[in-house]
Amino acid sequence: MLRQFISSLPSKTYVKVQRATAFVRIAFPFGALALAANPAMAQSLKQAGVNIFNVIYGVVGVIGAIACLLTLLNWVTGNWLGRDDPKKIFFQSLLGTALAFGIVAIIQFVKDMVGGSASGISNL
Repeated sequence: MLRQFISSLPSKTYVKVQRATAFVRIAFPFGALALAANPAMAQSLKQAGVNIFNVIYGVVGVIGAIACLLTLLNWVTGNWLGRDDPKKIFFQSLLGTALAFGIVAIIQFVKDMVGGSASGISNL
């Protein structure tokens, strides 16, 4: 819809819009880089990353807890979820939750080592 509007403009205006669009496409990444180089902006970006990982941990924890609780109840109350072995389903949900936490922890560890204030892997 926006393209149709832009292409329906007179030719001089259309050329100006195209030039402005090209300028914005080139200038925006440099502006974002300049803002990220600012220490205050870098700190807020780091805090945003920490907040995102806290949310991911929370989501993984809630989903894992619900899955483990449901499969445990299924095991205790007589396998109302289906034909598979209820003990197997319970341990699979425990393993899946542990793997999800492990993957998030590894990603966060790598992020901290690469994006820390010191020089990368020397933080070990």
